[in-house]
Amino acid sequence: MQIIVKGDAHRMVAPDQIVASVTFHEHADSYDEVLQKGVQLVKDYFNFIEENTDFAATDFKTNAYNIREEFTTNRIEAKTEEDLSKNLTKRVSDGFFFTQYAYLKFDYNKERLSKLLVLTSKTEGAPRFHISFQLKDPKSYERGLIGDAYHDAQLKAETLAAAADKHLRDCIRVNIDNINARDDLDFGAVRMEKASFRGAAGPSVEEQMQTIDETFHPDDIPIYKSIEVVWETSD
Repeated sequence: MQIIVKGDAHRMVAPDQIVASVTFHEHADSYDEVLQKGVQLVKDYFNFIEENTDFAATDFKTNAYNIREEFTTNRIEAKTEEDLSKNLTKRVSDGFFFTQYAYLKFDYNKERLSKLLVLTSKTEGAPRFHISFQLKDPKSYERGLIGDAYHDAQLKAETLAAAADKHLRDCIRVNIDNINARDDLDFGAVRMEKASFRGAAGPSVEEQMQTIDETFHPDDIPIYKSIEVVWETSD
């Protein structure tokens, strides 16, 4: 007789990596104008961060970019009796829209993160900002769960064998699943909408950083591991 069981194990792990994603938007009446404004917007932000933090402009990696023209369809009032039965419309351009997506990865460090958040809010035409907390090497954590998952499977198999009045003999096969760390989710994610506060009265950069440091507590990340184990039994 064979017993096939699934062993599960999980643990909570503190994040050790931050991914800061920035999204830049610009609008203009022509393609050339929006391209020029968009590129300058991105360049100014990268340079400002480089000048005021220990991040380099080249630390930001662009992962998507597009320019598109958008339109609005307006209804036209009928001017003749013949036009009353027609649905008259006119397509009008709303201009061209520039979007660029970039991201920055760095080791978990609340001071660096706080400064990046505060200074981003003070840039002209600040980008939309999104932060997620992740693990640099989730596989290493998962490997540490294999033993616990095996033990869980063994306990289940022993229970089933006892219920069938059998005894476990040999483990003849172990199937280890693929990585199941939930690094596709945003743990403790933070979003900042577009804003511009440069020159505004209020707390200093250091005071704002201190506030973030005292109130910012990202969740731990759940790591899961499942294995399938096959045992033979003896009478």
